[in-house]
Amino acid sequence: MEQSVREDADLTQVREAAGSQLATSFVNIGGRTSQEPLEGVILEACVQLGERYLVFLTDDIPHEDCLHIHLLDSNLSRQDSVTLGAAYTTGNFRRLNLEERGGLTFEFFGDNAWRVSVLSEQRLRIPYLSGSRGVSWGKGLFHWLDLRSVRNSISEE
Repeated sequence: MEQSVREDADLTQVREAAGSQLATSFVNIGGRTSQEPLEGVILEACVQLGERYLVFLTDDIPHEDCLHIHLLDSNLSRQDSVTLGAAYTTGNFRRLNLEERGGLTFEFFGDNAWRVSVLSEQRLRIPYLSGSRGVSWGKGLFHWLDLRSVRNSISEE
């Protein structure tokens, strides 16, 4: 599957964070706008994977920033979402690396590396039992995304 970072992506903020509600934004890619607002206000990266897009957004909340990863289809409709974050913990999105086998690796917390990939079919995710600490899945039990800690820092090149 062909992968490329989209430099023509940006955001239009829809709602500011208030109480327990996160700030949301529409994502704009190649002159088209997402079908619904997505959690996050800072665009960290947008990667095209064939006809789909992985959009990495953060909240811009000091000391508790979360990373929201959204999978969008060719019409920019959300297919899946996963959030990486924890209370009183902040992250810094860095070292995005597109892998030849189709996944992407990046760092967010400390020196811990993470790998995200799009599955060929949806997989059952049981809340609180499926996945690494700090990972929370969007609505539903079946998901297209796989997000795992790979525990080693991505080497600098």
